[in-house]
Amino acid sequence: MKIATRSSKLALEQTYFFQSWIPKQPTKIIEIKTEGDKKSAMGEVLFDKANFVSDIEECLIKDGADVAIHSAKDMPAFKHKELDHYFFGPRSRSDLLIFRKDIDPVFKKDMKLGTSSLRRKMQAKFYLGAKNVVPISGNVDTRINKLNSGDYDCIILAEAGCQRLKIDFEDLNYIELGHLTCAGQGVLAVQYKRDNKFAKEFLLEWKQNFLQRVIHDETEMEKRLLEKIGASCNSAIAVRANHEGPKGVDKIIKGEVYGLNEYISFEGKSSDVDTAINDAIDMLQNKNGLELLNEHN
Repeated sequence: MKIATRSSKLALEQTYFFQSWIPKQPTKIIEIKTEGDKKSAMGEVLFDKANFVSDIEECLIKDGADVAIHSAKDMPAFKHKELDHYFFGPRSRSDLLIFRKDIDPVFKKDMKLGTSSLRRKMQAKFYLGAKNVVPISGNVDTRINKLNSGDYDCIILAEAGCQRLKIDFEDLNYIELGHLTCAGQGVLAVQYKRDNKFAKEFLLEWKQNFLQRVIHDETEMEKRLLEKIGASCNSAIAVRANHEGPKGVDKIIKGEVYGLNEYISFEGKSSDVDTAINDAIDMLQNKNGLELLNEHN
């Protein structure tokens, strides 16, 4: 089985993790430097995260690989007509606020905070009262090095990425943020052509695992909500889906939309996925959430 992936350290670690889930299957890793990687290497921070995916999708379509591994949050909400995917975990949704080693892990409003995410920028403004949020580029290791070199007082990173890179949390000066995060954060996605024989084989086994089905279904809910309102992981929106109750019968989706000067919360709950999503969108629209999203355009 040929596995396409980005060539970054984190992407490769995620691919190794996927390999561990199919130990009996011989594999070969195909590393691809995507347009997103090129933009990031040039110091760009404001670009569509689909740039991390589109080149790999092209490889799949042309049969250059059998499957591809992505961070679920980078996956476009709109599916390619020739491709399908399955979300898998375990899942760690949290963001971490990591401070320089020489200062106390207590946020002060004038601290220089590094993040390239619009959602995180607006959450820092509304929840932390941050007044000095600036862009930061590079992979996880690079960002931590920039932090400890004194370029920033603190930065925000996803807990899942730090875990997969086996970063020593005892060596980090951090606090866990309790905010909602973006759709798919902490989850991985395996993508494949719809008729791929390898994918059909391992997915048959995966789909029998209740916990993995829940992770896939929750992430799919989050992505579907974004698709319905025309948003993406670049938008100023946070969303979280949960299946609760006996056998996950209750489908709950909560979120927040961040405008320039205010934010709103929304929620939907039902035993039916579509009803839960539509109820959440109705609340979002009734609170002028779409107008708040468009304030950033």
